[in-house]
Amino acid sequence: MKKIIAILTLVTVFATGAFAFDETIDNKKVLESFKKEFATAESVSWYTTSDKYVAKFTMHARKVTAHYDREGNLLATSRYIGDADLPLNVITRLMKKYPDQKINNIVEYEAEGSTTYVVTLESDTHWTVLKSDSDGNLTRLKKLQKA
Repeated sequence: MKKIIAILTLVTVFATGAFAFDETIDNKKVLESFKKEFATAESVSWYTTSDKYVAKFTMHARKVTAHYDREGNLLATSRYIGDADLPLNVITRLMKKYPDQKINNIVEYEAEGSTTYVVTLESDTHWTVLKSDSDGNLTRLKKLQKA
């Protein structure tokens, strides 16, 4: 769970531009691991931190992010998905608990063998950001009022 929180933090930092951008990277272990895992990746951009490499790319028409350590180990991935890609128990709980809100976007995070979904719901007055595990256990992360 701590890894998931760390990854969410990394994604937030990434979105604010705190990573250094590299057209190419000089770590052969990371590149070999990436090419093996994501052979069909397109439009790859690399970013680095002091101890990690992050690849942003498109695969099967979806935006994907992959996090690697310096030894070439894949730490985590994230990708945008549609509501049809959510497990049935997750979408059922969302519809039951938030019937008046529509799904705005979903990011699927995979790390340490577990999958977490961050779902942003929208109503007429606010956005609700939720986290769900594969079993459909929901936790509200934020509720933002519309201006």
